Amino acid sequence: MTQIEILQAIQSIATPWLDKLMIGFSFVGDEEFYIATVPLIYYAVNKRLGVRLAIVLALSMFVNAWLKFLFQAPRPIGVEGVRNLYTSSAPGLSFPSGHSQGSATYWGYLAAVSRKMWFVALAGLLILSIMFSRLYLGVHWPIDVLGGLVFGLLFASALVWADAKFVARLSHNLKLGLGLLVPLALLAGYHETDGMKLAGFLLGGWVGYVVECKHVGMELPKRWTQRIVPSLVGLGVVFAVRMVGKAALPATGYSDLLCYALVGFTATMLVPWLLVKLSWYKGKSHIQ
Repeated sequence: MTQIEILQAIQSIATPWLDKLMIGFSFVGDEEFYIATVPLIYYAVNKRLGVRLAIVLALSMFVNAWLKFLFQAPRPIGVEGVRNLYTSSAPGLSFPSGHSQGSATYWGYLAAVSRKMWFVALAGLLILSIMFSRLYLGVHWPIDVLGGLVFGLLFASALVWADAKFVARLSHNLKLGLGLLVPLALLAGYHETDGMKLAGFLLGGWVGYVVECKHVGMELPKRWTQRIVPSLVGLGVVFAVRMVGKAALPATGYSDLLCYALVGFTATMLVPWLLVKLSWYKGKSHIQ
């Protein structure tokens, strides 16, 4: 059975309501979903979990962009006999699938940290649903989503291993140095526009977190009800900075680098500083 035949077999079950459902699953793998949910985890659930999720996701998607550039694989969009929907979510090249890799990294890492069977099952179901949606919508080949799954799970597993072995033991200065050097080293190997955006977010978010831990030390309230409004305000600030940055800066790779570095720094440093300044959250003196 060829890859085209697999796509045609999947699309043979198409219905209008299933179209909407698959677009919904695919949206869960979009950039906007991650930009909305990762800060919420940082402000409302657990700072340490939120920043590690942001770092591993940015690293994984940077490598995804580099692999797409390396393999130069075309999408099935426009191929005779294949129906294409939600093509706005599918710019550029095809292998490996960014939605598949991003969801496997995101949900795979959360599942590994949670270790609760119900959440592991839910995460697995979401990953498979997002993968299936890309095939149903006709924007990826089967090999693309399988490749994305493998790379995503590798990244999630690598961070869990690295965190347990040595990351938590690193000094403040070394963490700050790595926050500067790792994104710059990545850009030295791949500096296309999509890579600059991810490296910028990684740079701003990583450095912002290290600085925040030392100088602000935001502490989440014990009661979850006290976290709702501050978290939504913080998320609004992050999206506002992203929107203004995109509107104000020219559409170039270096502008994306600057814009997303500012978004990352705002999310991990400026918003926590604001929440502590407003006395919505307490500050702590020790480094987390």
